Amino acid sequence: MSPDDAFTLNALQLQYRELGIVLARLESARERYAPPPPASWVGAARHAYAAALDALLGTLDAGIAACRSAYQQTGLAIAMLNRG
Repeated sequence: MSPDDAFTLNALQLQYRELGIVLARLESARERYAPPPPASWVGAARHAYAAALDALLGTLDAGIAACRSAYQQTGLAIAMLNRG
């Protein structure tokens, strides 16, 4: 393995670890920060909350998908460099 490849592999491994941490945090946030509206909310307030919650979950889902893809692609790049 050339010095450039070793440097790249090290950078990819660091990126892979960091992406794993970010992915875990995003998945945790998706579970924790999306509570259903309080039962006492009705009418416009309940609908506004539901719409905001849907938007939040959509944004989190997109972030999770992008992070998961980057994580997987980084793992593939590491595997390719390890094969030489």
